[in-house]
Amino acid sequence: MSSAHQADPGAAPSAEAPDPSGPSGPVPIIDGLPPGPRERLLGLVTRRELDPGATFMHEGDVTKSMSIIVRGRVALRLRVPERGAVTILTLDPGDIVGWSAIVPPYRATTSATTLEPTELATLPADDLRAILASDNEVAGAFLPRVMETIAARVEATRDQLLDLFRGAEVDPW
Repeated sequence: MSSAHQADPGAAPSAEAPDPSGPSGPVPIIDGLPPGPRERLLGLVTRRELDPGATFMHEGDVTKSMSIIVRGRVALRLRVPERGAVTILTLDPGDIVGWSAIVPPYRATTSATTLEPTELATLPADDLRAILASDNEVAGAFLPRVMETIAARVEATRDQLLDLFRGAEVDPW
């Protein structure tokens, strides 16, 4: 892991389009769902085009949306004392950003910054939580995909910790 450059805090999305079938076509993860849940979730989707260096989620802030990367790459960054923002994971198309939007207390555990021109399929947190609470078919189809993402992040963290402490003579705790 290397220290990442701070993103320009004034960086903003370059465009936002409400059409879920937007310029890049299918939405990863959602397009693999059965027709009913797929259509209901796509009804919530807003497409966002972001320039490189746009920070669209900030560690510690309330997560206002969950996004799926359609195109581009996103760095997840963590504030580390005396080091600043450190990239802990890089996400690619099909990955979820902001799963904390559906997990209380709904606060981002990292910041998310685009590394290249990026298109996101964004689901507003309040609307997503409402449909997951009221529609068992959507919840049953979508939540396992979210859990796969969370499980992959836990595994990646475990691997990083093993690398960090490999060869250490004493337990770090």
